[in-house]
Amino acid sequence: MNVEFETLLHPRVLSHCKQLYVNDHYKHAALEAMIQVELALKEKSGVKNKFGVNLVTSIFGKNKGIKLRVPFGEELQEKAEKLFSGAFSYYRNYLAHDGSKIDNRTCLRVMILASELLDLIGASDRSFADIGGVSGLVQTCVFPDKKSIYELLRFIDGQTFPDETVDGFFEDLSLKGFSDTQVQALIEMGLVEYVTKPYVPSELDLDDYSVLPPDSISWFELTKLGKEIVINLEQNAT
Repeated sequence: MNVEFETLLHPRVLSHCKQLYVNDHYKHAALEAMIQVELALKEKSGVKNKFGVNLVTSIFGKNKGIKLRVPFGEELQEKAEKLFSGAFSYYRNYLAHDGSKIDNRTCLRVMILASELLDLIGASDRSFADIGGVSGLVQTCVFPDKKSIYELLRFIDGQTFPDETVDGFFEDLSLKGFSDTQVQALIEMGLVEYVTKPYVPSELDLDDYSVLPPDSISWFELTKLGKEIVINLEQNAT
């Protein structure tokens, strides 16, 4: 079976490594492929200050922090950590410090492995569930400080969306200096819930024939933990 090698490679590997490979720079092509994996891990997770195996352990391991959740199930999270750690320990380190034994065949295999890892990164979801509470949100730079966490919690609590129409919400969010990612972090940490229920019209709604009532109503509300954190942050601010 003849398969064009380009069809097996991730677009990032093709873009950064193909010409090196074609020009017989096999060590550099293979190294660049692994560098692209590391860069993709940093871009997807948002973790900037770790490298190599330490980066992998940080975002796939059991310690606190921003995580990447692999698509095939939580039970494979540890296997993913071993897969990435092994690739970095064996290939990335060898290529960075020696790489003299990398020929065209080995180089191609490394580029294919890097492509598989890049696809897995692309299919993974970023998670804030294990970030380590309010302090973790600040330490990982999801929020600049605890005051901004308090301000977003207060802003988002009670925001209501008939028929899940969010027109204007994200504009207001941006104008206040917040992002979708920060909202996601608060939800995943269990501080905020997004609730949707069928809308039961009141008598006033039924009497007002000029306005068609919505089928459902959705809103953000603070969880018990979210309310406790708001109170705690208010007390610490005074």
